[in-house]
Amino acid sequence: MFVLRLQEHPVPVGSTDPDILLAWILDTMGLVRRRKISDEVVTTRGSIHALMKEYLIPEPLRGWDSQSMIEASGISSTALHHQLVKLRSCGLLTTTTEGRWKRYVIRNGSLSAAVELIAAQTEIILKQRMSILEEVISPSETRMNNQALQRGGEDLPFRIIISEQGPMENREGLESLLRDFGFAGDRGKSDDKLSMNIFTQLATAETPVTADYLMKETDESRTRVLGVLDRLRSALLVERVLLEDRISHNLFIGLTHQWAQRGEKWIRGRGGLGRIEQKLADQIISDLNQEKMTTERISKLLDVVDIDAKCLLVNTLGGRVPYGYRLTGKDAKAVISRLLSRVERILERLQMISQKYDQIT
Repeated sequence: MFVLRLQEHPVPVGSTDPDILLAWILDTMGLVRRRKISDEVVTTRGSIHALMKEYLIPEPLRGWDSQSMIEASGISSTALHHQLVKLRSCGLLTTTTEGRWKRYVIRNGSLSAAVELIAAQTEIILKQRMSILEEVISPSETRMNNQALQRGGEDLPFRIIISEQGPMENREGLESLLRDFGFAGDRGKSDDKLSMNIFTQLATAETPVTADYLMKETDESRTRVLGVLDRLRSALLVERVLLEDRISHNLFIGLTHQWAQRGEKWIRGRGGLGRIEQKLADQIISDLNQEKMTTERISKLLDVVDIDAKCLLVNTLGGRVPYGYRLTGKDAKAVISRLLSRVERILERLQMISQKYDQIT
């Protein structure tokens, strides 16, 4: 079954080192297990890199069997089987059966030819499977009123699993999509519907919803809810937005609580009031001292302070910046279009680098 773990990494455009180009290709196709997201491709080469570079790519149509690869590479049979399964499922290799042996070849005889086939297959599968979102997502103009906190999800690296349809196992179409595409997590239980419940909430919401709201609706922990949200965000299906209208309330809670617990000196110092204009800070302290502070009052006083400074003040006062989560478009067409655009861009880069690799080797 076709399964591609597509990940976005900086393109080694200026490099002519075939090792770096191949490492980038394997990394982008999710074939290398990375210890850290920030690892560079030059530090993440493994046995699959050596297998491709030294055996499969130099003789792409030889028809390697597993025994000959074990003898040539020294890789254990278990490790080799694991690598070959990944290379077949992502579409780089195909097999023919001769007697009791499977013989492996690179599809159509070169790395660039195989990547071209993978790109076409990926786009078709993604379009077909994502079409189910048209039945799930309710169109909403108000959903997009807030400005996105990070346009394009730049605080999380783009990654998505693109899989053709597998057995449904009495699941709904949306649940099957979310599970096959990895949004339920790598070790999600078969009866775990958290990703579907969260996506359904977001798909019908007219405005961004908070993690606290989703925790209450799903009766799940913050860690699990944020885990699903981050996986959806990294695939550009969901984005995080700042709920500016709630900042004043969070500041009011933080100021009044810290005033009662720690007093003026702490609030002016570690509490963060020292970061804003002293006249404003003095007025806030005066209002706290006279018990005149209200949400409306703090909103009026800090109207001239930029939004980043307000968010920082919320954090220094021990509060939580109010974020909301929403789908990345007003309707299914907009959400799918944005995802397809990013995937097509990565696939184009894969084809460019694979062609460059073939030319220099």
